[in-house]
Amino acid sequence: MVSINEGGDCGAERVFLDSLEVGQVIKGSVSLMTDFGAYVDLGPMEGLIRSLNLSWSRINHPSEVVCVGQEVTVTILHIDLADAQILLSRKSLLHDPFQDFARTQLGNLVEGRVTKVTPIGLFVEVGEGVEGLLPESELTKDGVGSSRGVLKAGDHISVEVATINYGERRVALRFP
Repeated sequence: MVSINEGGDCGAERVFLDSLEVGQVIKGSVSLMTDFGAYVDLGPMEGLIRSLNLSWSRINHPSEVVCVGQEVTVTILHIDLADAQILLSRKSLLHDPFQDFARTQLGNLVEGRVTKVTPIGLFVEVGEGVEGLLPESELTKDGVGSSRGVLKAGDHISVEVATINYGERRVALRFP
């Protein structure tokens, strides 16, 4: 989750760790990207933003959101004093698009893009950072066919927002 910058003073790193608090907002610069997240240089140490904490939108790689050298403002999610690790979040400081969607779209017809085809149905991006599930049963009930073969990732479709579970951040879709 974190590394102590080479050549650094371990005492300075410990003082730095002790000065941090969960929930604190700090700035740093992206120093390294991996498939699972981005490391942020915080001065005497680096913290990690895991991919799921970079953006509200589904991303394939951190480079879709940040680049090396970019200054970022982050929230501290977790501090592990024993292992000298810091977990960070960028998305906690960004507007959550699910909130607006949940307040305004129930029952509405929306255009979406299929993002993933699974045995349980299609995942459809129905707004920036908002995905819903169009269950397999919806695909077969009107003779549309199975999700595996009729529709594929990248296809655009019209769906109705059937239900929204705000607590679990889930959107169920159906054909109009």
